Amino acid sequence: MRASAAETVIFDFDGVLLRGDAFGLFLRRTAFAGARLPLAIVLLVLLAPVAAIPALRPWAARRVSRVGLLGRSADDLRAELERFGAALAAEPGRIIGPGLRKIRAHLAAGDRVIVVTACEHTLARAVLDAIDLAGVELVASRIRGPRLIVHNHGATKMAQLAAEGVTPPWRVAYSDSLSDLPVLSAAERPVLVNANARQVARARRLLGDRLTTVRWPGGHVPGDESDTVGRLPG
Repeated sequence: MRASAAETVIFDFDGVLLRGDAFGLFLRRTAFAGARLPLAIVLLVLLAPVAAIPALRPWAARRVSRVGLLGRSADDLRAELERFGAALAAEPGRIIGPGLRKIRAHLAAGDRVIVVTACEHTLARAVLDAIDLAGVELVASRIRGPRLIVHNHGATKMAQLAAEGVTPPWRVAYSDSLSDLPVLSAAERPVLVNANARQVARARRLLGDRLTTVRWPGGHVPGDESDTVGRLPG
């Protein structure tokens, strides 16, 4: 029997369960590896002025991602993402221990746990399966071949949850990003992970005393290699 909405718990993925940006790592290590590396550098230089504008950053990220994925069939790309996700989950220090333990605690308590992420679905699913979270539901971005079909970012996360029949309020939501303020604001207990003072102040203006902040070792580290190429924001 499915848990009620009051027992639903939402988890972000990158920065809450996994250190770094999984799809950015895939692009850097696989899609833009070898002979494609010079192309990645040229794209970054050309798109840097655009990416400096927050409103245009998702557009720039999608362009880099699409170029990196060109030339692969949908089946080949899916297989690559699955292999990369399994390998990424096995990297020492890549999984954020407190986040994983928190998910397991919620599952043990009978909560409905849903990971809601801008990461690509096949990649995020492979990571979750590799760390024994195969039963956890996933709402994620989706690609078809090199094309981004659904960018599950910001308010789109709310629409994607609604499409799955998940409507607010939910009991708890965990995220490290202010792009998830719509998801956090719909939670009875919003939890902001590893936020700086400015992020906390902005979130508290919207969420008030409901907001909880936590510091989880192993979270985002400025300058992580996944920040440099084609991440899907959020």
